[in-house]
Amino acid sequence: MNMIQHPDVVTIGGRFGWAINKALVNRHPNWQFLFIMRDQKKIKEASNTGQVESFFSDKIIQNPRPGLGKKILLTKNVSFCSLDEFNTGFRGTIKKLFIPALPSSRMRSVLDQMLEKGIPKACFSHCQVLSVSKGMEPKTLLFPHEIIDDILGVNAVVALGGNLAFEFAVGDPMLMELAGYKSNTHRTADFFLNTNLIICETLNRRKLSLAGPMKNIHSLATGMTSEIFGSSSVSTVATMGLSEYERAAFIIQFKEKLQPLARIIQKIPFNFRSVPIAGGAMSDYHLFRFTRNFNAGQALIKEIRTGKNTKQAMEIISKGTTIESFASAVPVRDYLRQSGCSSPVIEITVDILNSDISPEKGIQKLITQKNLRPS
Repeated sequence: MNMIQHPDVVTIGGRFGWAINKALVNRHPNWQFLFIMRDQKKIKEASNTGQVESFFSDKIIQNPRPGLGKKILLTKNVSFCSLDEFNTGFRGTIKKLFIPALPSSRMRSVLDQMLEKGIPKACFSHCQVLSVSKGMEPKTLLFPHEIIDDILGVNAVVALGGNLAFEFAVGDPMLMELAGYKSNTHRTADFFLNTNLIICETLNRRKLSLAGPMKNIHSLATGMTSEIFGSSSVSTVATMGLSEYERAAFIIQFKEKLQPLARIIQKIPFNFRSVPIAGGAMSDYHLFRFTRNFNAGQALIKEIRTGKNTKQAMEIISKGTTIESFASAVPVRDYLRQSGCSSPVIEITVDILNSDISPEKGIQKLITQKNLRPS
């Protein structure tokens, strides 16, 4: 294939990568986009029709608004290729944005492979790198942006938002928070100016990066709760999750040597110890019921009730799509333990996934805790 060697935007991703490209294409019709996907069938379909039916077809059928199919189409200035084709054929530069929308467990291997196959590291030096990945690398307990920085030698901007790809792709407004160095976040925010993306900018990348995997695990827990108990219990676990993230965010925003003091302050029962929850994190938490991790929590209980063990149930659910919470639950729990953060929702969710406790007993234990103050 005749690959573009100096695109404005390169995206590795699926549904959400598609939605980001759709917003940018509408705003910048003269830019050249290169979209990388794994599935050759999807690449061929996208190249021929400007869409991938399996990405959004169910949503279009369920939604009564007319003309939604046309709204998700990507235009002719978007080229599609596989990761292998990109690795072997791209030797140019990326002008403005590189967006690796990858599972955290695959981030390192994909980026390492790019450089090993001959893509020059310098091709990333003058573009913004936008990390929309949520999770944590199991062995190192590093966030995706830290892996990107380490391998590519950049200061990636972290993004977190509502993450409803279909609604974003058809033009509904969506809040996204960007975190990073001021000049980087300003530049990235400018690329999305006058799109359907509403952006707020902050500085602490680790605080925002932690919100993503914590939200995914909390969403999984609320999904399990919805299958075991009623809506009030779902609300209880969701509220616990928000509180859990608030405590963790307060502690990790301090330098490591000051975190012991932050943990002491966090135990003081006064309002001044609280910090406003970031816009991107808050929007994600309000969308629990619409996420794949919430659905995975429901599906997990249903599979276990048919006689499957937890491992078998997770394998069945993961065949259709990546469930980040399954992969990141243990490393996030370990990270929070090391940081001295109390996280009962995540602790019990990990126990359930490890089959150390049944889902019914685990959720019951969680929602009947006598003392919910930070320990």
